[in-house]
Amino acid sequence: MDRTEQRGNKWLVLSIVAFLCAAAIFWCGFFVIRRVRENYVRYSADQVTARIISELKYTDLAKVEGDQLAKHYSIPSGVVDESSVYMSKSSESASELACFLLTDRSKYEVLEQAVTEHIATRADGFKNLNPVQYGALKNRLIVRSGRYVLVAVGNNTAGEEKLFHSMVG
Repeated sequence: MDRTEQRGNKWLVLSIVAFLCAAAIFWCGFFVIRRVRENYVRYSADQVTARIISELKYTDLAKVEGDQLAKHYSIPSGVVDESSVYMSKSSESASELACFLLTDRSKYEVLEQAVTEHIATRADGFKNLNPVQYGALKNRLIVRSGRYVLVAVGNNTAGEEKLFHSMVG
C-alpha cells in the first residue's frame, strides 16, 4: 500500500470515529434534556387543584389539610413531595380532587396502590347508600404527567383531565 492510500484510510477511520463520538454526545444530551423536562416542576400541587377548581367553578369542595391526609390516604413516606386534596363538603357526595407531586416518577405505582385502596374504602361506604356516587368512585380518574398525578372523582373528570394536561403537559 502506498502512502496516499494509508493517509486516505486514516482519514476515513478518523472521520467515522468523530461521527460516532458526535452521535453519542447528541444522544446523551437528548436523554439528559428529557430527564430534566420530566422532573421540572412548574406548578405546585396546590396551584394545579386551585386552577381546576377555579376554572370549573366548583363550590362544594373543601381542602383536606396536610395533617389530615393520613386519615384518607396511606401513602408511604418518600413517595410524595407535595399534595393538595379536596373532598366534597357533603357526606352524600363522593366528589374528590387531588394532585400529588411524586418525589420520582418511579414512585407512581406505590401512589397508585394507595389511591386505589382509598377509593375502594370510600366505595364500600357508598355501595348500598348511593349507587350514583358508587359509580363515580368506580369511574374515578387517575392520570400522571411527569411527576404530577391527578385523582378525580365526580361528574366532570374529562374537564379536570383536560385542565391538568394544559398545565403540566
